[in-house]
Amino acid sequence: MAVYTAPKRKELPGHRSFVWVKPRGKRPTEYEDLTVGQQSTPAQYAFQGWPIRFDDGRDPYTADSTVIRSSDWYAFRDPNQTMQRQYIAGVNESEKALERSFAGAHAAGLFAFADEGWVRTGLAGHYMTYPFVEYGLFLALCYAEREALSDTATFPIVFEAADKLRHLQDVVYYSFELAEAFEGFDDSDCQRAWKEDPVWQGARRAVENIIALDDWMEIVVATNLCLDRLFGELAKVEYFSRFAAANGDVVTPIIEASSEADTARTQRWTSALIEHVVTDPTHGADNRTVLADWVGKWNGYAIAACEAFAPVFETAPTKPATFATAMEHVQAKQAAYLESLGLVADGRA
Repeated sequence: MAVYTAPKRKELPGHRSFVWVKPRGKRPTEYEDLTVGQQSTPAQYAFQGWPIRFDDGRDPYTADSTVIRSSDWYAFRDPNQTMQRQYIAGVNESEKALERSFAGAHAAGLFAFADEGWVRTGLAGHYMTYPFVEYGLFLALCYAEREALSDTATFPIVFEAADKLRHLQDVVYYSFELAEAFEGFDDSDCQRAWKEDPVWQGARRAVENIIALDDWMEIVVATNLCLDRLFGELAKVEYFSRFAAANGDVVTPIIEASSEADTARTQRWTSALIEHVVTDPTHGADNRTVLADWVGKWNGYAIAACEAFAPVFETAPTKPATFATAMEHVQAKQAAYLESLGLVADGRA
């Protein structure tokens, strides 16, 4: 009786690796391994179709969440390669450093160097109102990250939203430190100022209109190309940081330096995202036109916010710059940034 012998299996190549994603380079990076494929669609991985939908039957993600088009949103990569673990570790180090800075400033008596007039107007009157800007943009970015059309676009928006929330919390925490250092420090008027003070109504109008947007890419453009590049730079860098130093306040610039480090990270991924959509072989030209129109529209809001804020520059005891020179500086910086993206500040491509 013949004994059955299974055929010999074909030998497989010696080195094999399982690749879940299509990497940008020869091999996937850790960032790609842990980011790409986390947000699946029927066009990528979820071939069985959507397992859940909204109550009205709408798909959880739809291309019409933005008028910007991409041949492949999943091909976008965050140049920072930011992931949750490293982000949390970085935030932890930043907050520890800030806490040590506060402790050191108290121990050395550095809070006392600040001019009392600056503490009363620049800090209690205006700096403690800026968290309303951060919170409004946080809300807008929360919507944008929910609607973004790829995981690689979603994640950096999530991290930016977290930055906004952290920065406003840093300022609120700072108010406790100031109350301890300066008897009679009072920032209780901030909510009224945000709602009623003319110097804040331009910023409030801009923020509330960004929150009302339903196009996630327009939220990114309005926030990262326009409002933060103009009003954010004017208030946080040209006024709060520069005027603080001139008025003996050495602590506020430390807080803003931490914020600006996050801003630089945001600018890098925003630039990459804009480049991704304007160089798209099919939709690039149309995308560029839309983006240019958005820049023109939201620069109008941002400039109005800056102009409303102008009187603040006259309230500090020591004035190292005028509103006009500060505005010229931030507009030049924004123009250079937009030029690097192939856009211009007045809204033309």
